[in-house]
Amino acid sequence: MKTSARPRAALLPLGSALFSVSCIAQSPLQATVVSDPQFAPAPQPPPPAQAAAQPPAEAHRPEVAVLPIEDDQLFRAERAALRAELAAHLARIAPDYLILGPAMVDPKLRPVSQKTGHRCAYEGEPLSRRAHDEGWLTTDVMRISGVGRERGEVLWINLGARFGAPDVTFEGPWNPQLGLVDRYRAAFASLVRKERAGVVGGLMARGTEGNALREGPITICEDKPFGQCDAGSVDWKDRAGSLVACFSNDDDVRRDFLVQGDAGGRYCEQENLDLRDGREGAREACVCQALVGSAAMGKRPGRRTIHVRYEAPDLTGKPRPEVRVIEASTNIHVEDDWHSMDQVVDGKKRYTAVKRLVVDNVDSLAAPLARCAAPAGSVIVADLDIREDGVPALGKVVAGTADRELSACIDKALGRGAFVCTDDGSSARVRVALAW
Repeated sequence: MKTSARPRAALLPLGSALFSVSCIAQSPLQATVVSDPQFAPAPQPPPPAQAAAQPPAEAHRPEVAVLPIEDDQLFRAERAALRAELAAHLARIAPDYLILGPAMVDPKLRPVSQKTGHRCAYEGEPLSRRAHDEGWLTTDVMRISGVGRERGEVLWINLGARFGAPDVTFEGPWNPQLGLVDRYRAAFASLVRKERAGVVGGLMARGTEGNALREGPITICEDKPFGQCDAGSVDWKDRAGSLVACFSNDDDVRRDFLVQGDAGGRYCEQENLDLRDGREGAREACVCQALVGSAAMGKRPGRRTIHVRYEAPDLTGKPRPEVRVIEASTNIHVEDDWHSMDQVVDGKKRYTAVKRLVVDNVDSLAAPLARCAAPAGSVIVADLDIREDGVPALGKVVAGTADRELSACIDKALGRGAFVCTDDGSSARVRVALAW
């Protein structure tokens, strides 16, 4: 199930278990430093523990890809070090599985066109899906807590396929008395196989942007628990104008950044970004160069999440159409998705969840389509041809309006999308319904 990027959803306990994310600030193990030369580089992480000697691989052992660890409060080097340690521990405690470390997995997970070798236009395809396409099981790292747990919080490592229950779950204690990185290390070192792991559930709470800083096309929200914006968000005003250049040619983009200014340097990274050699890496460098120069960096201790949104000035206040896939060629990934829709009823905003068919990143079309003045209640059908590298080649209205000017606007807007690479190196076609 997917939810909209902002306002950020916060998870609350349900039953006996909950997946949660740590919000406790810790001293950095290492971070990419984007700062003036006066700041010293962050310390290097200690080398990961060595894996024990493994027996020769046997054909019947399922292969497990150890995926990058996602934690909004960890810097890139910390996540990389912990990922390597997790691979080593799994190789020790799961001899009935063939554990594939980062060096074996990562070359297969890079989003590139099979035909040209170029990066895909959209790079946010889930890594687990790419791994499962290779025939691998994957790791899923989860923090578990909730009402009725006698032993407090624990860490689960699930090994399994993309859908269904995991093949096996390993559990380790989660010690809140330790620093964040050391909590992971202690849990990895104490992992034991768990029988009947059960089901994890949660409730969703929608946050607000009441205290966000809005400066022209830029909105900055310094996060605090449960999706709220800290009143200190206004402290970033001195650098809001510098952020505009980081979103050139974008329509409506939201990104989250992890910053820390009280650990011997000024640290800034886009959250959970592992590859910095593409478009997102360039965006990270631009945004962080602005953020580290702000007076807000030193005003509060610890690690903080900064949500940055850019909305093109000509889109402000314009309604976005709902976008749903009607059909698609078989060489591009399509799946069911739960989508949250909001509407104002009797002066109050209400949210409704609907099930629809989507391709990755199809919702990015809603912003450029807002430039097209379709009458309220219109439902227009259009075809979109997508190149093998995910770049739209042609958009064309096929039903729903005879207005040539409106059709031309929609055709142009469809060309501003970005999609994953096709599966076979050939172009794909997607038919979408656009509802205003």
